[in-house]
Amino acid sequence: MAQSLVHHQTGTNLCQLVSHPIPSISSSDSILVRFLAAPVNRVDLMVLAGQYPVKPKYTATPSSDNNGEGTSSRHPIPGFDGCGIVESSTSPLFTQGDLVLPRDLGLGTWRTHAALPATALLKLPREVAEKIDPVDAALIRSGALIARLLLDNPATPLQAGDCVIISAGTSTVAQFLVQLARRRGVRVILVIRDRAAGLAAVKTELLALGAEAVLSESELEREVNKPSSSSQRLLPKGPIVLALDSVFGRVGELLAAALSPGGKFVLVGLLAGPSASIQLTTQYLFARQLSFLPFRGSEHLKRMGDERAEELIGEIARMFVDGTLKRPRVRVVEWGNNKRGEVEEALRWAVDMANGEEAGHVKTVWKPT
Repeated sequence: MAQSLVHHQTGTNLCQLVSHPIPSISSSDSILVRFLAAPVNRVDLMVLAGQYPVKPKYTATPSSDNNGEGTSSRHPIPGFDGCGIVESSTSPLFTQGDLVLPRDLGLGTWRTHAALPATALLKLPREVAEKIDPVDAALIRSGALIARLLLDNPATPLQAGDCVIISAGTSTVAQFLVQLARRRGVRVILVIRDRAAGLAAVKTELLALGAEAVLSESELEREVNKPSSSSQRLLPKGPIVLALDSVFGRVGELLAAALSPGGKFVLVGLLAGPSASIQLTTQYLFARQLSFLPFRGSEHLKRMGDERAEELIGEIARMFVDGTLKRPRVRVVEWGNNKRGEVEEALRWAVDMANGEEAGHVKTVWKPT
């Protein structure tokens, strides 16, 4: 039997771990994947809350809920990111034992097994796949890979000595970007949420990772309102040429205000919600000549093509293997028939962590067994 963590639209539990038959593959170019690890990303929590435009593409019917009512008993399977191993394949591009990552969003990685089209997957080089920790690999597609794409974005070229400011500073993307940017001599300012507990410890941790400076949102607000002549500043000296915003709303406005004339603002995500907005004045567009650009990782992957995308993933995976790139703190939760309550409780813990008053963020990672 396979297991899936399915989303309930009603009830006290956001999700329930259910059993169902292992899917089979019969059509051409289909892959049976057994997932080894799948993180609980903040975008997944937005999906569960109905705040994200991309919805899960797959559903499951619990074996105990097969009441003959068709799709009414089927529940969506969350999970955008993860790492799996190919169990069987009808595609010439994949063979048994290949380690794969999602290419597309909404594949439903919170499950033990999935039958997926070959076009929905990316493959790691076999020599790296045999060495990498599956938990590390599960953080590549929506974490380290996005950080690398942002650094390589031709619309916002960076060079040694440039300074970048990033919101959601405790996110995996931000922490990976700090490590990658440091290798290029690019300085990074991280902006983190105001939290009552643990703020100083989180700042120390992020500075040790390589950040040039770490400011809370309220500290950044005070900084951008200071006169330019002020000698007491938390922001490092020199122009800030790029803002990478994963929050939007008021936080996005603060990042835009921190940019130097001619700087570029890139919208990476919408953690403040799909209805969030920012107010732009003519000063931003005319006097300061700021540029505002969107970023979608999936579109960048499409443009670069399969071969280059898999080369890039291989490069990142090798950095995990040789210790050059280190993952943020995670909480690994194993699955099993006797641990259903524990898995559901772990998801509630992840939601509370995202919404709580404690500084920092410890990502939950499912490890199906």
